[in-house]
Amino acid sequence: MLLVILWLIQDFLTVFGGGGMQVPGLFMLGIVYKLLFDDGSDDSLWAIWAAFAGGILWDLRWVGIPGFFTLAHVIVVLIVLQVWGMIPPQARDSGNTIIVFMLMELSQLLPPMLPVLILGGNIGWTFFLIQQAYSLPAILFTMYIYLKRVKDSKKV
Repeated sequence: MLLVILWLIQDFLTVFGGGGMQVPGLFMLGIVYKLLFDDGSDDSLWAIWAAFAGGILWDLRWVGIPGFFTLAHVIVVLIVLQVWGMIPPQARDSGNTIIVFMLMELSQLLPPMLPVLILGGNIGWTFFLIQQAYSLPAILFTMYIYLKRVKDSKKV
């Protein structure tokens, strides 16, 4: 349910921005956040399907080319699963803030990078840099929530 709400917030921000404002990928941040608390024993297939569904809906709603952002969303999920799975469970709770930040930044870096690579030019880079500037507060806020949850789980 949280992912649906994040997708709708992201969509509403895009609508209210007139389609020209590059909003952060709140939906992908939500998926990465949820993946960071998976213990690895769970089947993480939900994340791939969620990224696929959210990406295809975003493509049909805004881009018009099905599969454009969908591919990037699924790739981000697969990279997060691979990298987070390589870290031992004991080290995950020790506050790997740099790795967590890099994984969250990846969720904001890869999907908007595809239009730049495909369309190219100065316009693509301008939109990309603006989107990265808007994404930083969302990443930092998500990092704060993540670190608070990790800290609270250590107290129990």
